[in-house]
Amino acid sequence: MRYIHLILRSLFRSRRRTILTVLFLAVSVFLVATLQSILLTLDAFANNPNSSNRIAVRHKVSLTNLLPLRYADWIRQQPEVEEVMALQWFGGIYQDPRNFFPNFAAEPEPIVRIFKEEIVEYSETQWRDFLRDRNGCIVGEALAKKYGWKVGDVIPMQGTIFPINPRLNLRLIYRSRRLTDEQAMYFHFKLVEEGVPFMQGRVGNLWVRAKHPDEVPRLIERIDRHFADAVEPTLSETENAFQLEFLKMMGNLATIIHAITGAVLVAILIVTANTMAMAIRERTTEVAVFRAMGFTGSRMLGILMAEGILLAIMGGMAGLGLAWLAAGGIRAALGSVIPWLTDFTIPVDTLLFCLHASMGLGILSTFIPAYRVVRRPIVEGLRAL
Repeated sequence: MRYIHLILRSLFRSRRRTILTVLFLAVSVFLVATLQSILLTLDAFANNPNSSNRIAVRHKVSLTNLLPLRYADWIRQQPEVEEVMALQWFGGIYQDPRNFFPNFAAEPEPIVRIFKEEIVEYSETQWRDFLRDRNGCIVGEALAKKYGWKVGDVIPMQGTIFPINPRLNLRLIYRSRRLTDEQAMYFHFKLVEEGVPFMQGRVGNLWVRAKHPDEVPRLIERIDRHFADAVEPTLSETENAFQLEFLKMMGNLATIIHAITGAVLVAILIVTANTMAMAIRERTTEVAVFRAMGFTGSRMLGILMAEGILLAIMGGMAGLGLAWLAAGGIRAALGSVIPWLTDFTIPVDTLLFCLHASMGLGILSTFIPAYRVVRRPIVEGLRAL
């Protein structure tokens, strides 16, 4: 701390260069923190701890292939099974294609038993109304607030995958522990089965709830073995594995985000190294004078290193502060496009990673030019006058 004044004076000797470098670092760290937080949020969605005893049964060939509904009868007879439900991704549009949210056609009675960890609070009266109404639907509270829906409203949906446009009566609004789980809509599977000829007796997925998580691997193996020789063989997997497969349809986001993060970190290293190399090269004579006055090489190296680290920390802290302040706006913007990002936040671990990365890059970018200048003979440094 004895030399903090000297470090600050040296750092802001060229204010324009320092400010521009800090701004570049801030934008870069903001980008890294945001991208890594998006990846962690999607990873949390695909690794839901509440789904450990749920299994998704689909066609072995593809997610788009259909299974016979009669498969559910055999699965329901297995001793490990608590509940089975037919579930079909509907993919409908509400008013505008940009109004995207998950909407499913499902067998109504098992919904709250299959998803008991997600649908945690609802009105029993509204639930009975939903079961009685063939055109009824249920939605999460966050989704209802987003579009201003109330119980009793009519929600017109436009089919994209299926050639039907159901007008759904909102009968129930449920609450969940996570905002992500309040982004879905469920309506009666019969509307799709009876309205689309090729869907009669067929469904995209069967969701199975096992009585205990330890029974899931054994049940998965038995289901797939039983239907292995059928015309429509099955592929059973845990809900987390199924969700991960579904997210992969959007592209290999993890690889893309890691590639962008790596490129940004390399850019930070190059810019910071260039800035510090210029700053130190301009002060070759000054360093020689300090050493002639009695400053040791290690002390001068420490002062120069502190300057580079401080520059990196300033940029890193500015970027993290920007990411923290913008988290709410990012959550609103991304959540409207990708509902699984409704729970987007900047985790503390990500903030620490970015801060440590900034410090590490500051050390790497400063050490070589600083070491070279302090190893230079004093006489040669003074001759630069």
